[in-house]
Amino acid sequence: MLGAIILGLVLQDPALPQWAREDPFAWERARCHPQIRGDTPLESCQFRVRQQLAAELGDSLPEALRPTTSLEACARAQAEANFAVQCGQSREVRGPAGPQLREPARCSTRPRARPDGGVIWEEVCDPAGSREDTGGLRINLSGQN
Repeated sequence: MLGAIILGLVLQDPALPQWAREDPFAWERARCHPQIRGDTPLESCQFRVRQQLAAELGDSLPEALRPTTSLEACARAQAEANFAVQCGQSREVRGPAGPQLREPARCSTRPRARPDGGVIWEEVCDPAGSREDTGGLRINLSGQN
């Protein structure tokens, strides 16, 4: 029951309190907080709150909070569309969309003598293409390459 009352208070557009008239930026932040607006997109919430502020404050509304034509066009498009409409700036695509196919690095495990007489094994990896393929093990018997 209490949840329904709180939800009703959140969903309705109350008249602007005095503190909202003094700090309209705080009013917008408070009304469009993610926990308050729920699933409503931020742009839609900002448009609704800015329309309310413009109606209440008129010319005393700061320029940054005045509803813009892009927000109005976005609100109209969302109301008329039967599908999702993206109203913000489009996301910048960086790099190719598909996976980058590269030759993996070549790794080999080699023994190394320790100063105290033991042997440790270390893994050495060379980036792809940095080491020539020699075709396997070669033994120089006559001193010729």
